[in-house]
Amino acid sequence: MREYNLNRGNQLLTAQDIMVPNPITINYRASVYEGIKLMEKHNIASLIVVDDTGRVLGILTAKDIVLRVIAKGLDMHTTRVGDIVSRPVSVVEPTAPLKSVVNLMIGTGHGHIPVIDENGKPIGIVTVDDVLKMVPELLEYAELAKR
Repeated sequence: MREYNLNRGNQLLTAQDIMVPNPITINYRASVYEGIKLMEKHNIASLIVVDDTGRVLGILTAKDIVLRVIAKGLDMHTTRVGDIVSRPVSVVEPTAPLKSVVNLMIGTGHGHIPVIDENGKPIGIVTVDDVLKMVPELLEYAELAKR
């Protein structure tokens, strides 16, 4: 289980403190089938969709595949990721306070937030699951702070 440094004095937790680094990306021209195989290989439920320069265009989720491909009877071998990708995409910089990232998730309903560098290229991703994994440690920290 991953541990987080919650005792940071007056510094707020940031996106880079919780993000999964080196996120898996896929080009918008790839087939949905290629995306599915990539998700299977890495045991993940989303991919960051990028353009030819590596900049973030959107997110491809398992839910997108079910609702926009399978439910509509589209061919996953010929349907391109760019045709079904979730847009607009919410992104944050690594220094964004974690509270802001969580509020962004709540406000937009986006459960996968790419963390980008100054060129718009993904360097990490924060998911709802990443936030939930922190909750037990946050609760313990809050309890200790009360004493």
